[in-house]
Amino acid sequence: MGPGVVTLETSDALAWETTLFEDVSRHPEKHFVRLWQGSQSLVAPKKLAAKPGFHAASEALASAGWPVHIRATGGDATPQGPGILNVTHVYTWDSGGPFDIPAAYQRLCAPIKAALGANASHGWLPGAFCDGAYNVQWNGLKFAGTAMRFRPCASDKRRHTVLAHALMLINRPSAEAIGAINTFLQDLGETRVIRQDAHTGLPDGVAAEDFIERLLQGFDANKTGH
Repeated sequence: MGPGVVTLETSDALAWETTLFEDVSRHPEKHFVRLWQGSQSLVAPKKLAAKPGFHAASEALASAGWPVHIRATGGDATPQGPGILNVTHVYTWDSGGPFDIPAAYQRLCAPIKAALGANASHGWLPGAFCDGAYNVQWNGLKFAGTAMRFRPCASDKRRHTVLAHALMLINRPSAEAIGAINTFLQDLGETRVIRQDAHTGLPDGVAAEDFIERLLQGFDANKTGH
């Protein structure tokens, strides 16, 4: 996809995130910004894994080429695979006060919006997968989904370790990916329906390599502790 992007099996990428999180928790002076692309799969939060039909639904999706993995940052079911770029930002929140969730999400979204340009925004968007207040949108369509995990640092309980994650749609998600999510949700008894036309890829004329360069510059300027 471009320089600085690591291609991994999705399960390995999620384990890698956990390793970085634990490292920063023990060593608050460290921080990491990592770009990666996962294998074709779905990623789901633990709350969906607790549903009675989860194992049967996961087996059916795996047989169809969409293995399901569990992540620790919450959110909702999301796709991984070609055309999807992930950023994982792990750092120490060092404000001396309570952890500020909205400010931390703004910090995650700001470099993505800046890399997209003037028509970028964030907010809820019915029909988008993993819908939330900090969806990053381009011209009113979902470009990125975000999730976060945080806890007091193991070595200093006055500070917080933060794992901030964003999934960015370099290409608009395929009908197959949206279909896999909808099948999964339906099998779990969920009533919401995900729409392909609620999502967008990079703006026309923006090369992935240029977007990645701007993205890394934005995170580099903003990656130290708060």
